[in-house]
Amino acid sequence: MEEKNTRRGTAAENAGDALSESLIPIHSRAVDRSNAMEEPARPSEPLVPPLVLAVYIACVAGAGALANCSVLAALFKSARNGLSAIIIQLALADFALIGTSISPELWAWNARKWHFGSIGCSAYRGLNVFASTASSYLIVTIALHTLAIFNLEEKLIKRRNKRSHPDDDEMRSSQHSLVANSDSSTPPRTMHVDYRLAETKVPVTPPSAFVWVLSASLSIPEFTLATTIHEDHDYVLCTSVDTNHRVNMQTMLAIFDLVLPIIIMSVAGALVVNKLKSKKLYEIYNYESIAALKLSFWLIIVYSVFCVPRSIASVYHVYSVSKSVNEISPIDQIPKDYTTAVIRLAFSGIYLAATVIRPLLCIFMTPSLKNVFCVRDVNMDCV
Repeated sequence: MEEKNTRRGTAAENAGDALSESLIPIHSRAVDRSNAMEEPARPSEPLVPPLVLAVYIACVAGAGALANCSVLAALFKSARNGLSAIIIQLALADFALIGTSISPELWAWNARKWHFGSIGCSAYRGLNVFASTASSYLIVTIALHTLAIFNLEEKLIKRRNKRSHPDDDEMRSSQHSLVANSDSSTPPRTMHVDYRLAETKVPVTPPSAFVWVLSASLSIPEFTLATTIHEDHDYVLCTSVDTNHRVNMQTMLAIFDLVLPIIIMSVAGALVVNKLKSKKLYEIYNYESIAALKLSFWLIIVYSVFCVPRSIASVYHVYSVSKSVNEISPIDQIPKDYTTAVIRLAFSGIYLAATVIRPLLCIFMTPSLKNVFCVRDVNMDCV
């Protein structure tokens, strides 16, 4: 009996040891799974089929290039003013975004690795900052320029109204004296002044020069410090080599490329809406000024809907990654998480669509461009 009890005790102990040993691997596997979730493996599959993305890039980028070429050709042929000069610069910035910034970005983020070499990395990162900064501040310049023109025309209206009252009194008195002192029935001669011909020009060279100088200044660090890093045998990373000041650089870019344009556009958009709702709007003779106000408003809307999400997602990704990685390790611009990568790919695709919408707005809302592209009837009137 004692021997049987001893065997039973030994069997129970062995069963307990086996159970404890079987539980240890389960716990370790759970820990390994949590670690694997914290540090996902490098993805190798593209987010969307490359053929689908290639068709999208070809269609949208081709349409954007064609629309911007049409705008440039029409403005170079027609008489140019301050607004036309800014639109030309905006079209050139869109060309840079289409060819060297957004299209390579879409392809690299879909493949989730960089394919265009070290020189392509430097060109992409530098021109991305240069063109995106220029396009955002040129939209701001258009809004401020149209507001300045509108304010000048409002002042001309006030001057006209002030001069009209004394002129009416003087004309009435002169008519009375002529009727009383003259035997002829010839009516008095009066002169009408067309205030539409008055000087309402606003210089665009200083703000345009400021935009391009600011864009070049912000892009110089990206041009000089961008490079490729081979983390694995098949994974190439396009990033900046200066990891010690990366947070300061990204903060500066976030302020000048995102925060300031949003603030200025919000204020300018509110002023434009106020002008469009003003009762003095119908007293403006120059309908081109009203069309320019509407164009600036819709350009701000397009920027807010199509461009701001990409910038916010980029800034959020950089700051979130910089808190979780080592201070001396480079920041991977391409997200490892599938959902985040898909969202950022969609935002970049929407950003590319903005390069098509902007020139179309300029064509349909600017009278000088609309007259070039409109279909004319027998009487040579636009239909």
